Amino acid sequence: MPEPETSAEVGRADPPAADAAASTAGAGTGRTRAPRHILIVVATLFVLSLLKGVRMPNLWSATHMTFNYSHGFIRRGLFGQILRLGGRAIYKYNSLALLAVILFVLAWAAIARLVRRTLDADGGDLGAVTMTLVFAASPGVVFLAHEIGYLDYVGLAVVPLFIVWAAHTRRRWAVFYAVAVISVVLALIHESMVIMFAPTMWLVMAAHIAREWRARAPTRRTMALLLGHAALAALAALVASAVVGMVGTRSPARIHALHASLARFTNFPLRGDGFEALYRPVRENLLELMPGFWKNPWNQRYLINGLLVSVPGLLVLSVYGVRLIRRLAQPRLARAILTALFLIATFSPQLLNFVGWDAARWNAICFVAAFNAIAALRLFFVAPASDPGVDPRRYRVDGPWMLTLGGVAIAIGLAANYPGFLFDGYVVQWFPFDNQLRSLLELIHNDFTFIPNG
Repeated sequence: MPEPETSAEVGRADPPAADAAASTAGAGTGRTRAPRHILIVVATLFVLSLLKGVRMPNLWSATHMTFNYSHGFIRRGLFGQILRLGGRAIYKYNSLALLAVILFVLAWAAIARLVRRTLDADGGDLGAVTMTLVFAASPGVVFLAHEIGYLDYVGLAVVPLFIVWAAHTRRRWAVFYAVAVISVVLALIHESMVIMFAPTMWLVMAAHIAREWRARAPTRRTMALLLGHAALAALAALVASAVVGMVGTRSPARIHALHASLARFTNFPLRGDGFEALYRPVRENLLELMPGFWKNPWNQRYLINGLLVSVPGLLVLSVYGVRLIRRLAQPRLARAILTALFLIATFSPQLLNFVGWDAARWNAICFVAAFNAIAALRLFFVAPASDPGVDPRRYRVDGPWMLTLGGVAIAIGLAANYPGFLFDGYVVQWFPFDNQLRSLLELIHNDFTFIPNG
């Protein structure tokens, strides 16, 4: 691919006055500001994508929110165990739906904060704006809106906040401890969330070490300790996921007892296949269930079509991330490690296709991981506060080819749809979203008493 964004661009003429004003806003704070009109465009595209897929939480997500430790330690039980503090009323659908809406708002507020900080790293960087629009227009955002109520939303809220905090903290060791704690908590909520979110935090740890090396010139002993802390934090995530998966897989009799116990308090039908997942070992999914599932031609088309609509955006985000890393003022080894971790973070959720059939869900998490990784790189290395002596324009990956590819990915994302993309027979909605409006009015008319069919 041509490399139009050469280092000569660093010395090009200053941007027009309006852009220059935007890029110098916040002087004295070490931060630039993205122009307001850019933020409006980004926010509009996010809102449109969310409206294309949003709906009330389904019975699968509501069922998962009820899992708890009342019959002993199980996989995916931490969230529901905490909910037990709210008493039996929490097991009503309306209560769980309200909680899901709160998680939805918190997660997208956290993502919005990360988006704003990422764009503010260099307010005149068209490449960063384009990549943000690629994410906003992606089928991943549509699907994430559709899976409202899924506990993935805990990771969607926590990881962006962690990235913003880690990029600004100057505490040498706290980042590693935070990664270990977050990873263990996510594993207790759902063991697969380690695959979804932990690799992004591994990239953050590597960026933190690279920044420490450049800013403080640590001794060899300190560098060894930093690398050791990172390795142990990553290991803690993997061990937590494996242990929870093995120890938390209980006998069918115990899970059936939990099911019967919860059914006495809920006012909605619990999904029996959700409880089945608690006593079916991951090994069975990997070696028996999923190989048979993917032999089905319809399931193969579902997987392939999902990849076809997702790969363009994911590849563009990946090309941008790799080229951004190539521009960093870091040793070759550090850039190679960051590149490897960036690609692992972006595509590791695809591994979940070997143990679960929610291919659209894994594609959606890939989009989140790619953007989170790009945001981490920009906050650690591009923001003026990270290296006041370097002009942030040297990190702009905004040549004609990159912007063109980004535009193509945005167009594909906006047009993306395929059979079976959404759950429970739902289809993607389009402007002016009349079905969404009718559903909202019906919900209000029925005093918010609603039980989904699926």
